Amino acid sequence: MQEELNQFERSNVWTLVERPSNQSTIGTKWVFRNKLDESGNIVRKKARLVAQDYTQEEGIDFDETYAPVARMEAIRMLLAYACYHDFKLFQMDVKSTFLNGFINEEVFQASPRESHLIAVKRIFRYLRDTPCLGLWYPRDSTFNLHTYSDVDYGGCKIDRKNTSETCQFLGSMLISWFCKKQNSVALSTTEAEYISLGSCCAQVLWMEQQLLDYGIKVETIPLKCDNTSAICLTKNPIQHSRTKHIEIRHHFIRDHVLKEDVVIEYVDTLNQLADIFTKPLDKERFWSLRRELGLTSLS
Repeated sequence: MQEELNQFERSNVWTLVERPSNQSTIGTKWVFRNKLDESGNIVRKKARLVAQDYTQEEGIDFDETYAPVARMEAIRMLLAYACYHDFKLFQMDVKSTFLNGFINEEVFQASPRESHLIAVKRIFRYLRDTPCLGLWYPRDSTFNLHTYSDVDYGGCKIDRKNTSETCQFLGSMLISWFCKKQNSVALSTTEAEYISLGSCCAQVLWMEQQLLDYGIKVETIPLKCDNTSAICLTKNPIQHSRTKHIEIRHHFIRDHVLKEDVVIEYVDTLNQLADIFTKPLDKERFWSLRRELGLTSLS
């Protein structure tokens, strides 16, 4: 952390000033990473202090921003592809890449609060207990694209919105996953699962396009869901009183089911791997799903 702050000082990244009354500030947070060698051994611990730019408003705090960076899903897909074909990968690094540019606008940042320190300590407690836990990509895995979708119905106690949980695999290799609160309140579990399937479909279609760049043509992609009513809704275009209010954009899934880009398959709750994202589970069930996701001790 001190090395990062020293690098900021050498590059004249910021200057301490009094905040003008007509200026808002943006927060910062620390991002920690372990730099590994080709054998997976830690060679350096990295700490980056980044700005929470999502608090800025376009047209007020900035005009145009673009930083070409690789998505973690794309990197994991490359690793899975290399593992499947027994390729060797090489990497390089440019130290403090984003400190080499210059901006013309003034940006004001806020100091972190005590609540942020408490949250960081909680994360550290988890990391202390799982220092060697990581994703394992077996060489004998298949390379078929498939995904699981589930939902935490009414999970938020404040606004009662649901949370979509999905995970995408290439064979037994976990590539992508997300837990995201839905934008609207669903009136039933069927509606919530249907919306989650749409988000899941968008993700696997992006992965399909990425695989085309590797010369791999993916046929119909199985999406696995444990709600039979939601599955029927993706195949039946008829509107009735319980579904006619669903926003048009959520019917995206129907179009791709009709085109046979994806097929919705039923999976029972016992084999629903996305179940680990929806709720607290007992120890045996949690460990079982964690193993199914490919998380294992790498020590």
